[in-house]
Amino acid sequence: MAVMLKGINKQIIEIKCTENECFDKILLFVNANNSHLHPDILRKNAVDIASAITGDKMFSTNRKFNSVAVISTIIGVAMLVLLLIALCM
Repeated sequence: MAVMLKGINKQIIEIKCTENECFDKILLFVNANNSHLHPDILRKNAVDIASAITGDKMFSTNRKFNSVAVISTIIGVAMLVLLLIALCM
């Protein structure tokens, strides 16, 4: 879970690693040149770094688009519609 904290001079992103046996949290200090970025962008980058550091896929928010599942669903729905049309005739 990434939480935005505001420090005196710096923005800090704290990531709590409750599932990691070695670490409790990761603190990331936002570069002053990038502090204007939207919090969601900063949070995504922080989560990517946490995943790389800990090797924990749980942090990852990168969900790949599964085109096979989408195509299979579309074909299944199309077949169901055709079946319903055939039954109604």
